Amino acid sequence: MTTSLEKIAQTLLQLPREERRQFADWFYQHEARIIEPQEVEDAADDLSEEQKAEMIHCRHLAEAHPELLEPWGATLAQIHQQFQTHHRPNPPSP
Repeated sequence: MTTSLEKIAQTLLQLPREERRQFADWFYQHEARIIEPQEVEDAADDLSEEQKAEMIHCRHLAEAHPELLEPWGATLAQIHQQFQTHHRPNPPSP
């Protein structure tokens, strides 16, 4: 049996890209009403005002220029490669 959440997810994923983006905007604007208000306040308390402002700036930049975004898999591979490059064990001394 399909749960309500699975039905919502299926419906959302079938929407055109622009409608999914509009839903995401709506979700973030109404997040405090969807999630328990205390949970939202607790999460927000962990960030400085500067961090919150940077997150909002990045979100607006991503919305305005989606072509600048990189798929998570590619980002993860790049991070892994950089880690391997900078954290190779030193070869044993002769």
